[in-house]
Amino acid sequence: MPCCVAYVIDTARTASPTTFMSNMLYACSILYKTRLPFVLVFNKTDVLDHRFALEWMQDFEAFQAALAKAREGSSASEDGPSYMSSLMNSMSLVLDTFYQNLRTVGVSAMTGAGMDDFFAAIDEARQEYETEYKPELERLTAERAKQREASKQEQLARLVKDMNVTGKTTRPQPPADDDDEIDSDDDWDEGPDAPRTEPDGPGRGPQRRVFGGIEEDGLGARWPAPK
Repeated sequence: MPCCVAYVIDTARTASPTTFMSNMLYACSILYKTRLPFVLVFNKTDVLDHRFALEWMQDFEAFQAALAKAREGSSASEDGPSYMSSLMNSMSLVLDTFYQNLRTVGVSAMTGAGMDDFFAAIDEARQEYETEYKPELERLTAERAKQREASKQEQLARLVKDMNVTGKTTRPQPPADDDDEIDSDDDWDEGPDAPRTEPDGPGRGPQRRVFGGIEEDGLGARWPAPK
């Protein structure tokens, strides 16, 4: 859907040049942050006419005169303008381009004055969205989608590579233990080191076997055979 931004200013509270400049800086920040068609709305025109603000936006010298008038009776040095006045002058010059491309209307939410101009500005902003902003937004959206797809393919390729490397890696087998327990009589070899079985006798207890210097009885106990 077409989208635009309406920045509403309390006209009665922006009569001071300093407050006015603060509002303009904030509006400029929102414009460049949202990147959408922008409408500046001065509300409460039934309390104070907004034409003074339009004059400040269109005439730099008028804003300078308003600053000089506001400086009268302040604590500024007599040798020259205060720091705040110098800053406001600089900001006014910086925002000159911002003022030239800005839709500005004055309305009264209480009386309804200026609402026709407001909706006309919204219609203009809608057309601007369709012709200028939407193609750019679609291009940026397609570019981000392309970047995400490329990142996804890169991650997938890295995952496949890691899986292949892991599948080819063989773990070393632990060396066979010479002292593993022999489970059956088939494991006993003939020879000088072949196990010998000592028959049971009176007071000798269960049958014992000796193999490789290890003596084992029928109860599963194992210890070095006596020499």
